Amino acid sequence: MIISNEVNELAKRIEATLFVHGDPMVLEELAKLLGRTKTEIRQAAENLDQALISSALTLVWHGETLQLATKRQFTQDVEALVKDAVSRDLSRAAAETLAVVSYRGPLSRPEIDYIRGVNSSYTLRNLLIRGLILRSPDPKNNRSYLYQISADFLKFLGLNRQEQLPQYFDFKKRLEEALKSETKIENQ
Repeated sequence: MIISNEVNELAKRIEATLFVHGDPMVLEELAKLLGRTKTEIRQAAENLDQALISSALTLVWHGETLQLATKRQFTQDVEALVKDAVSRDLSRAAAETLAVVSYRGPLSRPEIDYIRGVNSSYTLRNLLIRGLILRSPDPKNNRSYLYQISADFLKFLGLNRQEQLPQYFDFKKRLEEALKSETKIENQ
């Protein structure tokens, strides 16, 4: 059993982790990540749940998963933010991320981050909201997702297949070669 101060500290760590992750997390995954037992995670999460009562955020419990979310009374404000983000032109970061996913996908967020050299979480979320990319569980790693372009993205461009993207095969080959040579340099 952990004492109150430790529970509060663990609750803060859970809140920070869920905030950055954005997606639901399994209790067992949180326990492993934070170096605690599943029971300790559950206890601290219940503490966090109580601490969020006076907050605009809430903890969503779904079986063995947890997710940080906005409370229902703030839905309109969040929807306005999302609509504003969707109605804007694509940022340079979004266009770059979309190009990486288009020519290299499906791939994981760490792979996208590696290629771009920056964290792409926010950009990927915006592209998902716009329906330009899809996210599916990674069959090789159940804690990760793979990103690929959506059918809506292809329809928007008037294409039937991903391979019809401009210079698809040439660009894909050059990207693969660049990644291989960069990996060789890092391994030396």
